[in-house]
Amino acid sequence: MSEEVLWTGKPVIRRLFHRYDHFAAMLVLVVLLGLFGLASAADTRPALQATAVGGGLLLVHAGVRFLQLRGLTYVVTDRRVLVDAGVVWRRTTTVRLTGLAAPVVLPERGGTGTITFGPVEPHLVAAARYGAHRNKSGQLPIVLAGIAEPARVRALLAKAIGAAHRRRAAGEPDDSLF
Repeated sequence: MSEEVLWTGKPVIRRLFHRYDHFAAMLVLVVLLGLFGLASAADTRPALQATAVGGGLLLVHAGVRFLQLRGLTYVVTDRRVLVDAGVVWRRTTTVRLTGLAAPVVLPERGGTGTITFGPVEPHLVAAARYGAHRNKSGQLPIVLAGIAEPARVRALLAKAIGAAHRRRAAGEPDDSLF
């Protein structure tokens, strides 16, 4: 029996600046105000340069995030889930459906959602959201972020995981490629 693709998708890119970016912008503003206070008696060029550098770093960060989200592709087959990610170098993470817990939807603004498999710590979801595969603690969980119809995709995943467990219990061989 060949492997059948059940669903494929990409994350919906809604906003590039998140609450953590607002924190960084406030930090740049505080540093800027401090530099303006110090520079009021002297030259204001360092304060303007700091503003330009801080704003530039925030824009670069948003651009990298956009490229990461644009490069993500999710594929669900009747045997496994694949996350293909990368801006320069492509990397694909594959997990068999029988190795996944029940899918859970974390609702987001605008009707989108992030799908995790079982309970996952929020900092790991944040790390895996943009296609990261590993961090210092090891392999990151599979996360499908920015899904346009998360309830429908979650139902499809739950049905596919159940079918994979039934095939495994019946002793059917797994002839998937990976």
